[in-house]
Amino acid sequence: MFETTGKTFFQALQAAAEKRLGQQHPCCLAIAEAAWDPDATAVRAAQAALNGLPKEVLVALMADAHKALREDPAAILGAWSGSASRH
Repeated sequence: MFETTGKTFFQALQAAAEKRLGQQHPCCLAIAEAAWDPDATAVRAAQAALNGLPKEVLVALMADAHKALREDPAAILGAWSGSASRH
């Protein structure tokens, strides 16, 4: 599940970064790699790229990604594919 959740988070973050920074920005490219395959190396590269941004840009990107996930709970629930609620 965590691999899928990581993908969901990085996909939302990628969309936010592309909107604010442009698709070819180095940070967007690093986030895209983590969205494609959130292995440890890709996640570290994305984190390093994000840490290189001005704080106000980083905060805005995280807010945008959080908003996108909050407004699309199906994206989060999709990470639980195959496991139905037993309550």
